[in-house]
Amino acid sequence: MLQRIKTARRAPRRVRWKRRDTIFLLERFELYLSSGMPIDQVLSVCVESADGRQGQSLRRMLEQIRQGCLLSHVLARELRISPTLAGLIEHGEASGDLARTVCRAHDLLEREDLLARKCLSALAYPCIIGIFALGLTFGLVRGVLPQIIPMLYGLHVHLPILTQIVIAVSNGLLAYGAYLAMIMAAAAVIAVLVYGRSVKARRGVQSICGRIPIAGGLLRDYSCAIFLRSCGTLVESGVDISQAYRDCARTISFWPMQEEFDAHSASIAAGISVGAVLGRCRVPRYVGPLVSAGQLSGTLGVSMNRAAAVIDRDIEHALKQFTTLIEPLMMIFMGVIVGSVALSIMMPIYDISRVLQH
Repeated sequence: MLQRIKTARRAPRRVRWKRRDTIFLLERFELYLSSGMPIDQVLSVCVESADGRQGQSLRRMLEQIRQGCLLSHVLARELRISPTLAGLIEHGEASGDLARTVCRAHDLLEREDLLARKCLSALAYPCIIGIFALGLTFGLVRGVLPQIIPMLYGLHVHLPILTQIVIAVSNGLLAYGAYLAMIMAAAAVIAVLVYGRSVKARRGVQSICGRIPIAGGLLRDYSCAIFLRSCGTLVESGVDISQAYRDCARTISFWPMQEEFDAHSASIAAGISVGAVLGRCRVPRYVGPLVSAGQLSGTLGVSMNRAAAVIDRDIEHALKQFTTLIEPLMMIFMGVIVGSVALSIMMPIYDISRVLQH
């Protein structure tokens, strides 16, 4: 038992590769494999130019490849790529076209990263405005108001209702602000841990997010685009549509769409058209006819990728509209909060000046 504990302590910790690092590594793989280099030599070249924990991870990958492991299994263990990408690379290993499938996996991962960065960039500006508004409000409440409150009480000036409310909030923050911050931080940590480890919690939170009017539609379209692109890439590589549909449906991270797509896996295996099945799901209306036309013409993979590209364009337009709508709302919110605090400070000062004039 003691020997096992010592061995476990000496075991190297797995490196958590970032998405951009994984994309860059797959790009190098495709470049070297296209030039005719074997996979073990490709990894040897990558090990020579890597350092730190990523270099250790690449060395472990090289050892596993030399022991006879498949590249897809090694990448799934070390890089933690999705089962869709692992299945795509495994199919390339089986068909002898590894360089082409690695290139497709790289393109697929890069498009997912591009779509995710567009979503984050669209939400960056409203978040910055909200943080600035909260910071300015906190500065007024903590910096300006405590210096005026003693003077107001000393002059026995009648305080407006708005000023009394702001003073009560300020006194509450001064007295219990540290405890409130600790409780909120602990609640956030507990929520993150529960969300990461509990399947029921993830399903509940994602189900609630899916019902939000604008955000829910964006989440569904985002998951649909990833599913169509992954499935289309697998079909273009020669994977059977029933297997590709089943594997891609189970790798969707958004639970409502995963359950909806996975519920129709048996229908696809029974020979029902993919377009007809997608027409029953909560996807954009043009997806079903477009996929059906591609299946009839023998270009199912191409049509699914085109449908994903159209959804990406719709998501980009929806994000622009959402940003255009949220910006004035955030400005109004900022104006109301900051204006209320400023007005609560200015109204007593006006009363003081009036008393001094008399």
